[in-house]
Amino acid sequence: MVKRLSEIASRFSRFLAILTRNQRGSVLVLWAFAAVPVVLGVGTVVDVSRAYMARSRLAFALDAAGLAAGAAGSTEAEIKSIAEQYFFANYSANSPGTPSTPTVAIDGGVITVSESVTVETTIMQLIGQGEITVTASAEILRKGLEVVLILVLQRPVKGGKLESLRGASQDLVDILFQVPELQANLKVGIVPYSASVNVGGIAPSVVTAADAATYDPTDNEAWNGCVLGRSYPNDVEDIPFSAGNEWPRYFWDSAQDNVWPVVLDDPDLCNSSTGPDLGCPTPVVPLTANKATLDAAVGAMEAWCRGGTFSNIGMMWGWRVLSPDAPFSEGLPYQTPGYDKVAILMTDGVNGYFTAPGSDFSADYAGYGRLHDGSLGTTKKNAAKTILNNRLSEVCENMKSEGIIIYTVTFQLNDNNTKQIYENCASEPDKYFDSGNGTALQTAFKDIAEQLINLRVSK
Repeated sequence: MVKRLSEIASRFSRFLAILTRNQRGSVLVLWAFAAVPVVLGVGTVVDVSRAYMARSRLAFALDAAGLAAGAAGSTEAEIKSIAEQYFFANYSANSPGTPSTPTVAIDGGVITVSESVTVETTIMQLIGQGEITVTASAEILRKGLEVVLILVLQRPVKGGKLESLRGASQDLVDILFQVPELQANLKVGIVPYSASVNVGGIAPSVVTAADAATYDPTDNEAWNGCVLGRSYPNDVEDIPFSAGNEWPRYFWDSAQDNVWPVVLDDPDLCNSSTGPDLGCPTPVVPLTANKATLDAAVGAMEAWCRGGTFSNIGMMWGWRVLSPDAPFSEGLPYQTPGYDKVAILMTDGVNGYFTAPGSDFSADYAGYGRLHDGSLGTTKKNAAKTILNNRLSEVCENMKSEGIIIYTVTFQLNDNNTKQIYENCASEPDKYFDSGNGTALQTAFKDIAEQLINLRVSK
């Protein structure tokens, strides 16, 4: 269309020249002079259209350059190199004007790519306007993500509820990893919790010494990797791990409510299951960019039905997964420009100890040992629940003070006090989700995932 207008304008200009030389009639001369504004109008349309085309293609190339640099670049030199490469690859050689190297500015998590192109005019040269300069820029929010899912796997999460949790977790992972521009700056971890947390591969290096045979009552049962909570206040703060402040191993003695060495250790058997690791969930997955690892972990999650629900311990290990300090090493330093650390805490029950039917004990063994041992400063179940709730609230506030964004989710929960605790734990009221059924849970996780897709062209 632009080319056609240019041809018309060129022909009209030649025709005008002929008319102005013709002496045979004053009418033609007058008409020729009257046509000058028309010619200039057509020429302006042609030239402005070419300039508009140049700016449009310039903006497209700058957007592509900024997104690619934000996704793949780590150092300033890499960001600039990638931006230049993608800019010239996307600014067509057939576009009007010849650009130079774009300007790349980096301010924390914001990357700005800008450039100008000069387009030579055709008809507008008749009025002294020989060129038009157009400028465009793209501002990219370079937002990396470190996300940890902290998921309860306790007795109520059975059957359809467990499948809903697996499905919701998988949806969240799928949504995050389907955005190409985000993948280079995305890591996700998973912390299953119940009565305790299984710290996985780092376990042997962070626990106090113990006789291996103690965990081998049938010659085929080894310690799975669960640990107890530290004593207060070390269980509400991110204190870096070092020799001398190890975690105690989780070990449920053979007793009336857990008779072994006959070890069944099957989550589907619930109260019939036995063993020194009874109540120990599937292992922590540290921050990783490997989606296959996360998919496998989500599929392997199980629901245990002994011990209790200790959200404060789960949340604390979620914090350690995000932390730049030992015992994990995958997290970036706090407040790294352009990166968010995000914790998603989910529960379907209230904090506290469980008691097996027919047991002579006041409560099961769990994340602080036996309730009657008084490790929490009480031997009463209701008082213990209050203490656990208070410690969860402390952990949440301490995490938020480090800039960690917290989402919380309650699932088929009827306890209003626990709901309020979880809402207060969230960074903002709209980051708390109360899910009444499996569909609502999956919707909540999808909504959270969509909010976390935050690498985008902002201007």
